[in-house]
Amino acid sequence: MSDAALKTITKKYGNILVNGAEVFQELQDMQVIPVSPSLDYALGGGFREGTWVQMIGDPKSGKTTTALQFAANCQKKEYGERPIFYVNVEGRLSTKNFEGVHGLDASKITVVQSETETLSAEKYLGAVEKIVKAHPNCVVIIDSISSFIAQKDLDEEVRGDYRPGVPKILSNFCKKMSSVVPKQKAIIIMITHFIANTGGMGKKKVADGGVKVRYQADTILEIAWIQAWKEKNDGQQIGQALHWKVITSALGGFVGAEAIGWLRYGTGIDYKQEMFDQANDFDLISAAGAWYTCDFLVDDPKPIKKLLEAEGIDKDDEEKITKFVKFQGQQRLRDFLDENDLWPALQESLKEMLF
Repeated sequence: MSDAALKTITKKYGNILVNGAEVFQELQDMQVIPVSPSLDYALGGGFREGTWVQMIGDPKSGKTTTALQFAANCQKKEYGERPIFYVNVEGRLSTKNFEGVHGLDASKITVVQSETETLSAEKYLGAVEKIVKAHPNCVVIIDSISSFIAQKDLDEEVRGDYRPGVPKILSNFCKKMSSVVPKQKAIIIMITHFIANTGGMGKKKVADGGVKVRYQADTILEIAWIQAWKEKNDGQQIGQALHWKVITSALGGFVGAEAIGWLRYGTGIDYKQEMFDQANDFDLISAAGAWYTCDFLVDDPKPIKKLLEAEGIDKDDEEKITKFVKFQGQQRLRDFLDENDLWPALQESLKEMLF
């Protein structure tokens, strides 16, 4: 295309022609924010700013906790202390949701809800549009789009699962905001329920919200409850195991990859348990019966240099170091890592291996 033609396009439509290398560099510079150790590996790093995320699952599967755990990470200084907006469509938000996520500052979250009337999908999404345009780098959690009801249906007092207008409203919203979200470096998380597939073809359950939402989402996760997480000693339930399946990821990741997470009640996603499992899977921690050895410290004993000196163990004596970092039972190993603040060292070893 000639320079004259390019100038004509710019004059008529504005500065819409951008060098491909510049666009690529902007994408490369987009910050990636972690969710949890095991899920980050499956995703290829976490969620990238300027993207849409869809979380799909049955009720009580861990969707809200996963979203809020991500929000807690976004509040950290290294990730820009991003403003968090929680769109409480279902109206089920409780103190348990906030108190049960470690690192989450509820005083810095803005909840979008109405206590006097049922808001329509148009009003909720109109508010989200204004929020994203006014707050660069924000994170908006919509919980959930399955509870949206169109204004037309609201006026006619239509209730139940029949919501013919909602998919079109969502489709229009996605189209309007498709270029705004990356420009603002915002992250929109759309929580969705599974519904019965009445078409009779394919899967028995499909994601609610219409096809456009699925097309718009850069990252799609399916979340499921696996089993109760119980203490070995007394059998008391302390949480639940989550199953994440990556349908697609903005970072590439491993499409179709599956990850196991541990949701500890009152704490949120248990990063340490996930790191332990990963380290065990990738031989950074080895197991032999009831005994566990921190092989990552045998390979690189720098993090325990002072401990070795206190015990009179030479840093090159691999046999003695191996005995020093060998423990009977997973809990004793975790206590050792806790007491000596060695989880960051394990995290770095995992990053070097996985990313």
